Amino acid sequence: MPLREKNNSPVVVIACYATTAITAMGTLAILSWILSYTFYGIDFTDESYYLVWMSNPFSYEVSASQFGFIYRPLYILLRGDIAALRQANIVITFGLGWALAYTYLASLAPEVHQGRVALHVTAAGLGVSSLILFNTWLATPSYNSLAFQSLMVTAIGLLLAEKANTHKSSAGWIIIGIGGWLAFMAKPSTAVALAVGILICLLAARKGSLRLILLAAPTAVGLLLLSALMIDGSILGFAKRLRLAADFSQYLGGGHTVHQILRIDNFRVRAPGQIAILVVLVAALVAIWGALTEKPRDAIISLFVSVSFFTATALLTFGQVHRAAGLGEFEGLLIFGVIFAATLTGLIFGRPKPLTSLSAAQWALAILFLAMPHIYAFGTNRNYWENGAWAGIFWLLAGVTLLRPVVRERGTWSFALPLALATQMVTAILLQTGLEQPQRQTQPLRLNETTLKIGPQQSALVLSTGYAAYIADAMATAQNSGFEHGTPVIDLTGQSPGILYAIGAENIGQAWTIGGYPGSLKLAKAALDHVACETIAAAWVLFEPEGPRSIPAELVPSVGGAFPESYQRVGIWQTAEGAGGYVARRTQEFYKPMAPSETLSACQAIRTREMN
Repeated sequence: MPLREKNNSPVVVIACYATTAITAMGTLAILSWILSYTFYGIDFTDESYYLVWMSNPFSYEVSASQFGFIYRPLYILLRGDIAALRQANIVITFGLGWALAYTYLASLAPEVHQGRVALHVTAAGLGVSSLILFNTWLATPSYNSLAFQSLMVTAIGLLLAEKANTHKSSAGWIIIGIGGWLAFMAKPSTAVALAVGILICLLAARKGSLRLILLAAPTAVGLLLLSALMIDGSILGFAKRLRLAADFSQYLGGGHTVHQILRIDNFRVRAPGQIAILVVLVAALVAIWGALTEKPRDAIISLFVSVSFFTATALLTFGQVHRAAGLGEFEGLLIFGVIFAATLTGLIFGRPKPLTSLSAAQWALAILFLAMPHIYAFGTNRNYWENGAWAGIFWLLAGVTLLRPVVRERGTWSFALPLALATQMVTAILLQTGLEQPQRQTQPLRLNETTLKIGPQQSALVLSTGYAAYIADAMATAQNSGFEHGTPVIDLTGQSPGILYAIGAENIGQAWTIGGYPGSLKLAKAALDHVACETIAAAWVLFEPEGPRSIPAELVPSVGGAFPESYQRVGIWQTAEGAGGYVARRTQEFYKPMAPSETLSACQAIRTREMN
């Protein structure tokens, strides 16, 4: 029984069991809810780039992130099914979040052996916050998800690793190495920041052992060297890939220089968001207070507040609420309502001195967890607070740290169940924003009603009428013009990797030939310079005249093709409203090469001149 006393009032016992039950139900409801939407919608830009990159990562000689290679086995295993890839990504993320929360809670009070059910249920409820990663509804595996997953793996390793040379500790150090390798494969900038954070944490915690650290470092380095050999056949080839990626990022002018990423961002939570954080804080405190006093009246109050949290979660997950919270771009910071509740609970109820009851190792880990969301965001051109909120589970666990004296005194985690319920409600609110306002899509996912099979693997997705018509027109035009799957295409639209993926084309040069930046043309030219002239000569062209992110048509002549003179326009179609994030519909034109031999000769001549 997850209670400290065996002679508790029946009301208290019933309230405790009821809270445990609804917490478990809330976790299942959120997980089922978000999984049910994996068949809905698609983003033509970022998400499609993820799909292209996973589908054939070996096509590209330059890449800063290697997530495509890491997720490629999963893509093959699931046969490229988009919904299945999203489901796998969600389950992996939640599973790691649950494991991290459980491992951390257990480490705070390892002497507590009672109430294991409450511990597992609380950990699962807190672990649901890992799903905040998907609050823009980009659920397909990506460098963002891999970076986040790598941080959770590393954190689990840190919790297991000790100075003692035990099997558990050795496993922890190896897991740290694996996490560091995955972080590098996701985002080198995140890996660098993580390495610095781990080093400071180990020094502060006095947890490091040279012999065991040498177990983590060779693991990371060994996996990295193995990856280099598998990807490029040599270490020098892999180093060249990374060096060129650094050069390419300078060409683009997208805000990824060292000076631009070494910054301190500000945030501003709007008034509705401030009120929401305060409401969550007060409600969670009241519920926890009622659970801690273990008096019948207070237990009823705690249960009432807990049921209120669950009711809000249920209304969202069962589709009874059809609007986003509208708390602004920093709405992810709503999780601070739960964090503050956990912190204040420890300060108020953690007698005698909660701040002094923590060991140096626990303080070091808590501080590292506070930094983890910024480590996750490090290197992005987005606001670090806005982006870091996707990894808010680390902030949450840092706040839970101060509950250590409370759980040691009570001998159970059951009092923290309302905290898990509040976390579920906040997570559901943030996920609702993604489902109601999916990135670069024109309507809530629930309004999508047209099923269409897209891509080389014919993945079935439920799309809006406009998006379905856009994709169907492009697929029909490609098929009627004799276009075959795997044929290379030069994308001049700057924003259509999704269309190329839908028709089964091979995006050459880059998985996404991105437009709209000062150096987009220079980057596109540099990328095509690493493509064989034979491939360029056989490539079709997708063009969007006067598109908001179009690559100048001079790109094609710069690599050998006389565009449009040596190409035949085989069809046109209209984009959908909202495609690429732009309301206005545009015309896209599809061109077939008519003089590939001439293009080949011109390309080879250009390459010869450039070499000389």
